[in-house]
Amino acid sequence: MSTTPPDKLAAARPRFRRDRLVLGLLTAALAGLVVHHTLTLPMPRNLVVAAPRQTRVSGDASMSLEKTLLERFAREHGVNLTFVFTDTPEDALDMVEHGRAQVGLALGVAPEDMSARELKASNKASKIAFGPEYDRQPIYAIDWNEGYDPPEKTTGALNELLRIAASFSTSPRQAPALPLDALHLLLPFVDQVRDTAPTRHVASYRFVWRTDVPHLNKAMHGFWDKVMADGSLPALRERTLGFLPVDPDPFEMEILRRTLASEVPPLHKTIERAARKWHLDPYLLTAVIHQESRFKPEAVSATGVRGIMQMTGDTLTELGVQNPEDSREVIFAGARYLDMLRGQFVELGYGAEDAMLLALASFNVGQGHVQDAIDLLRGNRADLPSWLSVREALPRLEHLSVAQQTRYGLCRGTEAVDFVDKVRYFTYAIRGLVLAGAQRDELAGLRLALAD
Repeated sequence: MSTTPPDKLAAARPRFRRDRLVLGLLTAALAGLVVHHTLTLPMPRNLVVAAPRQTRVSGDASMSLEKTLLERFAREHGVNLTFVFTDTPEDALDMVEHGRAQVGLALGVAPEDMSARELKASNKASKIAFGPEYDRQPIYAIDWNEGYDPPEKTTGALNELLRIAASFSTSPRQAPALPLDALHLLLPFVDQVRDTAPTRHVASYRFVWRTDVPHLNKAMHGFWDKVMADGSLPALRERTLGFLPVDPDPFEMEILRRTLASEVPPLHKTIERAARKWHLDPYLLTAVIHQESRFKPEAVSATGVRGIMQMTGDTLTELGVQNPEDSREVIFAGARYLDMLRGQFVELGYGAEDAMLLALASFNVGQGHVQDAIDLLRGNRADLPSWLSVREALPRLEHLSVAQQTRYGLCRGTEAVDFVDKVRYFTYAIRGLVLAGAQRDELAGLRLALAD
């Protein structure tokens, strides 16, 4: 029971209400000052990016979609990025959630199938925001070689595979599963994989960032609105990871490792000299030979083309080859031919990267057919179509109705695109196999790198 007399209690009520009103106004004013201060602060000049330690992210920026996007954001907003690599995607997300990083890469641990409204509601409930899904990868299960049991302590690609699998598998050591892109990037270097199979699960890839960092939330939303609207994302995917196959093939990787170990060493000096003379990547030149003939001089294609580089007799004659049976002479001729093709596309106005990809397609299907695809896309326009557009146009030349509109007619356009993709993938695999096993001059370390 109250001990305050009724008349005094009644008199105190207006004062209590006034005090509460004043306190509320002061609180609102203080909150307004905090918000104003936050809004007027510039974006920090240095942003910490938390990212899982995976080849897709921690490798060369030229093949990392994420690094390319982040570097573009940094240039546009004048900020510096500091990458902090974590063991798992969950650890990267945790760093952002607890404020130890301002930006994170939620590779596979981002929300799936969420609408824009659901994402907005989710973002409001915390101090982090998820960007739009920019990539989605199917999850593949791995079957080890019979009797293989991963050791407790692992290194290199096997260690990375098991770390990634820990986020997508209930039993990552005995029955690992991981996103397809990660599997492709690791498969050349993990020879214990016998088979793979797709599961029903997928990994959603998104950026995540703090919403309480001045101007970062608005800048990131604006950045992603621009990326999703300007059509640059497909081109970035093609330039960075566009060479990855549709399905993993452990047996094909085993053939590559065996070829490099047994067939390349006698010819590695020839490859190195030819690549140097014609300004080619020696790993790419090795990949072309592997794709064309598996380094077998007696190889014969379905169309009757013979030799270690599968060039026609007319082409060999034009290149001045005296002895088509001499692998060393043919390798020099093949390197020269690739350089000639690349030079033709540079003269048309292409940059070095697209010119090399167009040269590879021409090496397979003929420069005339590649030019047909370019002309088909170009029409009367002055600008040149990108490799991404040309690779989409080449399969159309397999249809008579389209080929009749061109100078050189029908061609195996799909085969040319597959050839380019395989050469790019083999180049990546060969470089990794060499550098992982021996830090020596170009191809000189192949035998050591691939020794059992």
